[in-house]
Amino acid sequence: MATEPHVNSLDEKNRRTLKFLIGIIIASFIFAIVSIPLYRMVCDSIDPGGSSWSAGDTDTYVDVKVDSSRTIRVRLTTNVNRQLPWEFKPLEPNVSIHPGERKMVKFHAKNLDVQGSITGKAVYDINPPEAGEFFKKIECFCFQEQELKAGESVEMPLVFWFDPAMPAEITEVTLAYTFFNMDSTFERTLKERARKKQQGQ
Repeated sequence: MATEPHVNSLDEKNRRTLKFLIGIIIASFIFAIVSIPLYRMVCDSIDPGGSSWSAGDTDTYVDVKVDSSRTIRVRLTTNVNRQLPWEFKPLEPNVSIHPGERKMVKFHAKNLDVQGSITGKAVYDINPPEAGEFFKKIECFCFQEQELKAGESVEMPLVFWFDPAMPAEITEVTLAYTFFNMDSTFERTLKERARKKQQGQ
């Protein structure tokens, strides 16, 4: 009988630990659900032209004069959200371009999931942000969602130019593209369950 208080305190401690762990799991689940909408809201609210979820529209390239007296060094970087099992990288990490010059670069993407197709969506960020309004895209994989089958790899083009009106002090620009998984957490859970069920048969 003398040990009952000690046992009760352990039970209470275990219950608190369990509640804490359940809270973390629920919070992580909620964060996974709202991460993409949250990214959209942040971009819409603070976007100075340097970040975009929608990736903008196709820009026309007509009668654009090239300023060959200036050169802009463009650094291309890539990221993949942890919920997307893809490989994603630029074929050229650095390119040089004159203001007004049309340039095409390519990116490599591969679905590392060998079980099924996955749909991804790319967003971009540009630094310095002041260069965003002068960044013009003629063709971009970021304009629409990209679906890759299991193990499929593709090369995706980005055709762009910088408006010659861009301030002369901007000589280096970083373009960072990030791919997100467009399948909802619920859809990913269903797919995972279906795969496990199929493997168990």
